[in-house]
Amino acid sequence: MKKIGLLLVFLLLGSCASFAYTCDDYDCVAPYNMNNKLRTFAGAASGLNAFTELRLESIIKKEVLKLGSAEKIKVDFDSYSARDLRNGIFKSMKVSGENILINDIHLSMLNLKTLCKFNYIKQVDKDIVFVEDFPMAFDLTMTQDDINRTMQHPRYKKLINDLNLVVGSFAKGVKISSTKVALKNRKFYYIVGFSIPFIRSEQKVVLQSDVSIRNGKIDLSNAKVVSGNFNLDLKRADFLLSRLNPLDFSVNILKNKKAKVKVDNLKLSGDGSTISVDGIIIVPKESYE
Repeated sequence: MKKIGLLLVFLLLGSCASFAYTCDDYDCVAPYNMNNKLRTFAGAASGLNAFTELRLESIIKKEVLKLGSAEKIKVDFDSYSARDLRNGIFKSMKVSGENILINDIHLSMLNLKTLCKFNYIKQVDKDIVFVEDFPMAFDLTMTQDDINRTMQHPRYKKLINDLNLVVGSFAKGVKISSTKVALKNRKFYYIVGFSIPFIRSEQKVVLQSDVSIRNGKIDLSNAKVVSGNFNLDLKRADFLLSRLNPLDFSVNILKNKKAKVKVDNLKLSGDGSTISVDGIIIVPKESYE
């Protein structure tokens, strides 16, 4: 029982690669490799299925709190049978939580739910294998504070360190020394601090952009410099925002490196201080023979 719980936890938490492409259609298949109907009926009648689901939900909650953090986390499973569930086969799963830290990403709210009525995950040696496509709908909310806290974690700082290598190639000694974001009047503001040789004080520039969806990704467009004492042309401003986009970074919540994400809708609150995003994440099926 704990085995399937850990498989699903490792799906949700851990080191995550950036999703580099949009979602294709996914396939939902008819159930197979199932427990026989008599045992399934007996398990349902005896309450074993419900008991197994509750145990698994409890295991996932505990493991999530070991690897991340969340308030009011809720996990719901619908299984075919206790035996199927132990074998990694289940009807559906929903996970929701508030004030979440997952994979170095802070979110005010996250909801995940499977989209197929038959889901099949196996463990082969030390690897998690998705025997069939594993599509999930996601719905998340992040605030200005969430984004700024995310930017303090090592994964985002690595983006800055990598970009500093590029910056240093055309402006020797110049480095990005600090980053901060603000959301105001439905606009996105990115405040960048630069360290420059022989200048003691940090030089800052404020970039403003619109927030939209482009090719299934969160896009920061129409960038312009609105203040600052550092010269930065628009071409380099666009390049910087595309490389360090913390909004698109924040939807990359899964561990699986083959996962695909497509953002369908994006909404800013009336005062522009909160961003809500929904879409589909697909972990494609894999061969394990």
